[in-house]
Amino acid sequence: MFSKKSKFGFPTIGLIAAFSLMPHVAQAEGLGSFLSELTQPPLPKPAPQYRFVRDAMSKLTADEYISFSPANPKAHVYVLADAFCPWTRELHKSVPEFNAKGIEVRYVAAPDGSISGPAWTAYRNIWCSNDPAKAFDDAMKGRAVKASTCGDNKLRTLAAQSQFMQAMPTNATPTTFFQDGSWIEGTDAQIVSALPDRAILGAKIVGQYGAR
Repeated sequence: MFSKKSKFGFPTIGLIAAFSLMPHVAQAEGLGSFLSELTQPPLPKPAPQYRFVRDAMSKLTADEYISFSPANPKAHVYVLADAFCPWTRELHKSVPEFNAKGIEVRYVAAPDGSISGPAWTAYRNIWCSNDPAKAFDDAMKGRAVKASTCGDNKLRTLAAQSQFMQAMPTNATPTTFFQDGSWIEGTDAQIVSALPDRAILGAKIVGQYGAR
């Protein structure tokens, strides 16, 4: 004869029997984790109106952004960046914290002004340097970046970033795009503290439902 089911939809006797075989400490930890997973709200599906953002992100290749990544990232975000933007510099201060929580930050060029203006010139010098990540980090810390000569491939990949920026619903810097296509603008404390968890949620949504 079967017992009545719990509110989680599992036979109570079966649940007790399964955990009775575990050490007491493991029982407590395992049961807590198990019940926590059961009570988590279902993941929302990717918003269809943000599909164009997901499509644009999927077209960027690893040679078309500047990456700051932990060894084993749990999620990644794309950030529109301007070397002259004080708010981009402010967000960059938190990148080590994001990395420590498993978030890879991928910077995409979004300088203000014309392609021949000072902001784009500064970003070209970063992008076409021998070590773009170091040059970007130097610029974010107010250090000078040397002028660089851009080859055809560097110009092509920089143009791809410009096309990505133009396809986005905003070109404000810094704007952070999550894997599910949603985004946030700015660097206030609430945004910075919530960013890692929101990035992981975006990765889980795409992992479960796909990017389409």
